Amino acid sequence: MRRVEIVIDELVVRGAQHAHADAIAEALESRLTELAEQHQGELHGRAEASRRLKPVTATRDGLGAAVADAVWGAIA
Repeated sequence: MRRVEIVIDELVVRGAQHAHADAIAEALESRLTELAEQHQGELHGRAEASRRLKPVTATRDGLGAAVADAVWGAIA
């Protein structure tokens, strides 16, 4: 099994209240964990140390998962 470590230095959430930021971050982490478990062994090694993704647009309730899908799409 390959270990996957994803470090997000800064998560900027525009258009949502500050009180919802923790829930959005938790949904992001939960979805990334789910994707990693579903796709064990499918990732290839990467050489770059960092990557910047395009902005993601979603509803407040779906934002964490939408960001996770964008992150996973960039690394898978």
